[in-house]
Amino acid sequence: MNDREYTENLIARFLNGNCTEAGLQELKICMEASPENKKEYLSIKDIWDASKSPKENTEEQLSIFYKNQYEKTRKSRMQWIRYSSAVAAILLVGLVFSVLIPQKLAIQPESFQVFSVPLGSRSKVLLADGTEVSLNSGSELKYSSNFSSGNRVVHLTGEGFFEVKSDKKNPFSVKTSDFDVKVTGTRFNVCAYPENKNSSAALVEGKIELKMNGTNQTFNVDPNEKFELDRKSRKYTLRNADIESEIAWKDGEFIFRNIPFPDLLQRLERWYDVKLNYSDADLQNFNYTGRFKNQETIWQVLDALKLTSPIDYQKSTFREFTIIYKPLKQK
Repeated sequence: MNDREYTENLIARFLNGNCTEAGLQELKICMEASPENKKEYLSIKDIWDASKSPKENTEEQLSIFYKNQYEKTRKSRMQWIRYSSAVAAILLVGLVFSVLIPQKLAIQPESFQVFSVPLGSRSKVLLADGTEVSLNSGSELKYSSNFSSGNRVVHLTGEGFFEVKSDKKNPFSVKTSDFDVKVTGTRFNVCAYPENKNSSAALVEGKIELKMNGTNQTFNVDPNEKFELDRKSRKYTLRNADIESEIAWKDGEFIFRNIPFPDLLQRLERWYDVKLNYSDADLQNFNYTGRFKNQETIWQVLDALKLTSPIDYQKSTFREFTIIYKPLKQK
């Protein structure tokens, strides 16, 4: 077995959920070592997503891709295709759970553990104090190697749902680029992606204390409330929230209620690791309401949007789509 075949088999085991911890670490090193290896992973994942499109048969979709892209090694690759077809019926595509491997950051004076979630994936982290953190696609959780029940501080980039182990003597802190959240034991969601216009914290139960960075402003957030900050204007709101839609992502369901269409596309890009382009200004003012589950592929989601929204779509390049505005015809 050559290196390429070995890499493909490693990716296949990962997508099928059969990759060992050692294999996952090896795959991570392999992805970081070569842009070609990462492209190979995205190619196979794209096939995996597209294989459940209602428009084409799984076997045909996979066969066409390999015939066009890898004619010289088709025989060995078709073995993988048959294998992937057998497990496609039980695989939850779109968002793949991953077991994350901590890394040491040698460049920092203090030693940190860092958990990074790739785009198109989700993961859970169990901390030493018993706190459980669900991390959304493209998120990163960092904390000191000395993290313990007496030193409960984490740094979040992206989105995380926290189920904090209760300890009134030792508060738990989540630090973001915009604000810090301090709790003793509770369940809450923090969304702080650097590319988002807003950052937010929504409380399910208990109580959280939120402090704005660079100021002395603090806020107490009660259950079913959401604090939201506009990064550009630095204006904020504290209001009642639709908690179900705020935290549905952690259970593999996406609920949108009157969400701006550009925000919807941004979330879909992150969850499915694709690029969704649009140019029509009318889509800026369009809001969307709907829900999806994570076993639905990007193809199925876009097809559903076509049926319920004034849009169409076409595939542009590798993992890239163009969204086209199609106003409803007036009767």
